[in-house]
Order: sequence, then C-alpha cells, then structure tokens
Amino acid sequence: MPGHSKSGGNGRPLAATPAARAESPRVAFYTRISTDEDHQKYSLGAQKERLEAFSKAQWGDAWQLHKVYRDTESGTHMNRPGLEEMLYDAGNQAFNTLLVFRVDRLSRKVRELAQMVDELTKNGVALKSITEPFDTSNAAGKMMLQMLGVFAEFEHATIVERTKVGMEKKAKGGNFVGGHVPYGYRLDPGKGLVVHEEEALIVRKMFTMYALGREGASAISKQLNEAGYRNRNGRKWGRRVVLYMLKNPVYVGKIRWREVLYEGHHDPLVSDVLFEKANEVLQERHEDLKGRQWHNGDERLLTGIIKCSRCESHMFGGGGYKKGVHVPYYVCSKRYNDHDCEQDYVRADLLESAIIEDIKAMFRDEQFMARVWTEANKRLCAEKPNLEKEIAKVAAEAAKAQTALDRYFEAFEAGTLNAELCNEKVRDLRARLEELEAEKRDLETRRERLELPAIDRDMLASLVDNFERIMADAPNPQKKDLLRRLVKRVLVHDRRTIEVWYGLTNCRKVEDWNNWLLRQDSNLQPSG
Repeated sequence: MPGHSKSGGNGRPLAATPAARAESPRVAFYTRISTDEDHQKYSLGAQKERLEAFSKAQWGDAWQLHKVYRDTESGTHMNRPGLEEMLYDAGNQAFNTLLVFRVDRLSRKVRELAQMVDELTKNGVALKSITEPFDTSNAAGKMMLQMLGVFAEFEHATIVERTKVGMEKKAKGGNFVGGHVPYGYRLDPGKGLVVHEEEALIVRKMFTMYALGREGASAISKQLNEAGYRNRNGRKWGRRVVLYMLKNPVYVGKIRWREVLYEGHHDPLVSDVLFEKANEVLQERHEDLKGRQWHNGDERLLTGIIKCSRCESHMFGGGGYKKGVHVPYYVCSKRYNDHDCEQDYVRADLLESAIIEDIKAMFRDEQFMARVWTEANKRLCAEKPNLEKEIAKVAAEAAKAQTALDRYFEAFEAGTLNAELCNEKVRDLRARLEELEAEKRDLETRRERLELPAIDRDMLASLVDNFERIMADAPNPQKKDLLRRLVKRVLVHDRRTIEVWYGLTNCRKVEDWNNWLLRQDSNLQPSG
C-alpha cells in the first residue's frame, strides 16, 4: 500500500524491483577525446557537463554519480586505461547505468562495441547515449546501437582516407608529406625542407664517390667512418643507409608519394646528371638493400648457429666469383654492413665438409658411441623412479574416482540419491576417469622409451649411411635441419681456428635421428 514498504514473510524488506532501482540509478560517465582537448569540438569537460545536465533532466536529484572515466586516446583500440577501469568496475556492479556523449566515444568498431554492450548487459548495466536515440535495455535500442556503430566505423575509415588524400595533395603541391626528415635537410614549419649545409656536404660527397669515383657503398661508409663522420643519430655509417640515400629522389628536388614523383619546393642537393649517373652505376652493379643477396643462390647450412668471436655478430653465407668459378664464404655481418670488424672470410664449402666428416667420424667411433650410450642409459634410468611415482599417483586417483562412482550407483539403487544428481555426478567422474587413463597411458609410454636398445656395429653403419645420403642428395632445408640437430654452435676466431659445439649428449636422440634419417632417405627415393 502507499506509504508502506513491502516485506517478505520473515519481516525483511524484499529486494528492489527493476522499476524501483531505475528511480535512483548509480551512474557512471565515460568521456573520450582522440587528440589535444583544445582542438576538439566537445572537450572532456564539455562532455561531462552535457552528461550531468542530461542526468539532472532525466532523474532530477534521484541519481548517484559513481565516477567519471576519461581517456585521451584513439577509439580504434581497446587498450585505454579509462575504458579498462570502467569495464572492471562494471564487472563488480559498481554502477548500473553508463552514460556516453556518443557511442563512438566507447569504440569505432562494430564488433568491439557489440562485445562491450554484451558484457555490460551481462553485468546489469544499461548503456545510454545522450545524443543518440537508443537504450540497450530493449531489443530495438540494441539494434539502433549496432547501426550507429557501423556509422562510427565508417566515419573512422573516412577520416583515415581523408588523411591519405591530404598527404597525396601535399605531395602534388611539392611539400614534404611527413615521416623521417631526409639527411641533409631540416624541417621548417613554415618553409618545409630546408638545406642543412654541413650534412649536405656529406650527401654530395657520397654521390660523387659512388658515381664518379666508382667506389662501392661499403667503401664509402668505411671512409666516412674512418674520417670521423657520423649519421644524425651519432652512429657509424652503414652500407644499407648509403644505398638508400643514393636512391632517394628527394636529393634532386623531388617528392615521392606511393612510387609517384612530384616536383618539390625544396632545393636539390645534387644535380640530375649526378643522380642519374649514380643510379646507372647502381643498376650496373645490381646492388640492393638486402645485403645478404650476395651472389648467393641458397642459404648456407650453418647460418643461424655460426658467429664471429671478435664482435659476437652472426655470420651469413655469401660468395663471389674467382676466375669464373663461384666461391662460397661465411662473412661477419658487422664487417660486411658496417666495416667495423676485421674477421676473415671463411670458405663455406670447406667448413661444412669438415663438420660433416667430423660427425661421421663420431658415429663410426664405437668406443665413443658406447660411452655416450652408457651415459644416456644412466640419465634415463635416473628418470624411472620419478615416472613410477607419477604412474602410481595417477593409478591411485583413478581408483579413488572409481570407488566414488560405485558409491553413487549404490546410493541411487538404494533410493537415497535422485536420478538427476546421480547422472551429473556419474558424468563428471567418468570424464575424470578418462583423463586419468589417458595420462597413465602417456606415462607408461614414456617409461617404455627409457629402455634403449643395445648399440651394435650395424646400427652405427646404418646411421652413417643414412646421414651421408641425406647430406649428399637432400634439399638444403633438410640438410640444414639435420645439422641443427647435431651442431649447436660454431664460433669463428679466424679462417684457421674454428670451434664447434656438438649436441650428441642424449642417445635417445641418436636413435630418433636414425629413424628421422630413414624417413628422409625414403623421401629421396624416386617414385614409381
């Protein structure tokens, strides 16, 4: 009755109905701007004022403000501190109504927006936009929300496209479009690219040395470094940077946008004739920025595990031609790119052959392999007690689950357990028993693998034969994969002193290698 609170039979007040809760909502505000607040049509403060005015108009004084969540980041991603805090508080039901100025304040992507609304709804939070006609507490409102989300995403895509069009317009007008300012210039807000004379001298020197002096990019970077010149970051010059600059049309007064050249307003640093001459030499030498494409038809077998001991840089495979014959080498990457290491070039074919012969010699050494086999058996036997304990533990858990299962059946037959509860318990226990049986089988398989077969001369001969066949006939990826299993590290001190670390420590792996080799060997057999 009016004037009296409703109560249950025990005298305690009943929980408030949805209508009663709506009379005094706990409200949270979410506000967001993408960039500097001064350039936004609706700043964070303005959004908060509009949200407060809406709340007063909607509920008068019968509402509580829980918190104002703020973000100053793009709406294209979800990694926003204010948004994350709001969703966390919603999960704890700290408020039951979320107000936003527009839905694109939450997200500009339809999928993310829909997921967010589902999460809010699950936690009993209604989402309202004060400038758009929807309310997620009903189906029509949810549909309207998704439609607005589509428009928000379209608007974002349009903004991105407008930005690209704006950059193209700048390029067509001869203006620098943005990004890293080219070496030799500085960016003036009013004038655009202006020449930096000290850097411009180095740029002109590069073009002259390359086009007229016929010196390579590596030689140029080495001379600049030896003369004490450094790039804008204070680092030494490298081959790739020199090549990039030699190809950059900005130095002849052009602006490049999406592979199209436009006349720029800035002053050129070199003449068209010098630039074209440099690029003719580039084409003639087929130099590129990849660095490792050094007359190298295929990647060498030890790349990734071979390193220089002097500078600890990786070495890579390359090569050149001597009297018309291709000669493969391993080269220190720091020497090749920066000329900052004096490591020798190492003949790749000779090194790889020596390592392969070394491996074959190990496999043929019966005494050595017997010692390795014995050591492996010791290590494997040490694992057995732990495996036995694990198997016993799993068996005990399975027996316990089986006992519980039998007990539930007995209770059901005695009429002390209803069918629905019995079915649920039996289903859970049977699933658990299946998991335990699978775990036990896996452990027993591991226990069986701890038993190594006896090593004999025939097994070693088979291992060597298959190894030789793979290294002779298999494609490079298979050869490289096999060597990676056997060779762990190669350290080059100089062309005559090279350390090799082998990985022949576990004879179970040797047995597996032999099986692997047999499979690879069968793959090499001609079909039919």
